[in-house]
Amino acid sequence: MQHIGDRIRAARLDKNYTQFYMAFLLDISQASYSKIERNETNLTLPRIYQIAEALEISPFVLMPKPKHGVGISYHDILLYFFKLKEFLTKGSAKKKQEAAMLNIVHRDKSNNDSL
Repeated sequence: MQHIGDRIRAARLDKNYTQFYMAFLLDISQASYSKIERNETNLTLPRIYQIAEALEISPFVLMPKPKHGVGISYHDILLYFFKLKEFLTKGSAKKKQEAAMLNIVHRDKSNNDSL
């Protein structure tokens, strides 16, 4: 498993930034920045966002993956909305059947010609 410091180091090297330059951007000492990359410092979310901004990347690239899966899949979201649409259309079809049985006429209020 890759630690956040390792991800920060890899992103920094991709940008060809020095530790000294990163420390300057974050307004900390080079020694403090070095501890971040060696995983000797616990990072706060604001600090992760600062580092990500300095590296011009998303902060989510630096953060560890969730322990229980990687999140909700696009397929699951589509399936949920499909089932929701199916449920709602069944409800409206049932209401239309009930209205027909009670002999209730639906009038289109947008057509005012008959008034």
